This record gives sequence, C-alpha cells and structure tokens, in this order.
Amino acid sequence: MKARTLLLLGLFLAAFSLLATNGKVRASDDAQFKWVIVSSASALAVDASSITLTGTGTFAPNDPDEVTGGGTWAVSTGGTGTFQVTRLIRSDFTEPVSGSSIRGGVVFLGVAYSDGSRGVLTVNCRFPGTHPNVAEGATASKGFVDYFNLQPHGTFFQQLSSED
Repeated sequence: MKARTLLLLGLFLAAFSLLATNGKVRASDDAQFKWVIVSSASALAVDASSITLTGTGTFAPNDPDEVTGGGTWAVSTGGTGTFQVTRLIRSDFTEPVSGSSIRGGVVFLGVAYSDGSRGVLTVNCRFPGTHPNVAEGATASKGFVDYFNLQPHGTFFQQLSSED
C-alpha cells in the first residue's frame, strides 16, 4: 500500500511539473531524436487492465509540432488499433551512452488513437550507469484511463541530427 501511495504521489508531481512548465521542453540544442519501443511494452491501470504498445517515431526537442510516428495499441478489456503522435509535450535526457548517439531519459508525447480517443504516451529509457530514478519502458493514458504501472521493457532514444 505504501508503494502505491508513493507511486500516486510521483504521478501527481509529474503532472504538476508538466502543467507548471507550460509545456516547455528542456533540451540542450536543436537536435532531432528517434524514439523506439523495442518489440512491445505494457502498462497496467488501477484495475489491473493493461495496454500493450508498439511504435517508433521522431521528434525535435525545441519544436513540439515537429513529430512523426506512431504504432499499435491493444487493451486487455477489449479493443485494438493504431495511434499517431500529434505533438511533443516534454523531453528530458541523460548524458549519451559513451561513444554513441543513444540517450536515456523520458519523453511525453501527445497521441491520437484510431478509435477517436486521445492520450499521452510516456517513453522511458534507462541504460547501465543511468540515474536509478530513470525507468525503462512505456506508459500511456487513453481517454480517462491512465495505464501508469510500467512493466519494464526495452526502449531507446537516438540522436539523429543536430542543427548546431
């Protein structure tokens, strides 16, 4: 029960942080990044129902409208389809993995689902040596349901280009 309370407090603080920053994205330059959910990722809602996601796309941290990509979704209570990324809400990265263009961190993406609902896809990426508070996997909201309980699975961010 204590873990659930801490998780809910963490989600509240994350949501407050997004609102308090007025959607501003933190990034060190005008680079373009690729986000990838390797194979598929799942997350659970309060009632233990789940969403399973696949997907890939690109985004520019300093331009919330410069996004591409999407993927598929399936919920355990019934329903499947596709989703399309509509905007970047926020991105924060760790230092690059030594000698590569791969980064850890967290990215929040606005998405439109094929059944007409909307939500937020959160992609988290953690590598060995990354701060221990960085998660690995993806969570999503879909309509009024928040699939917040991340089930760890492979994801990554790759820097594709920089305008520096």
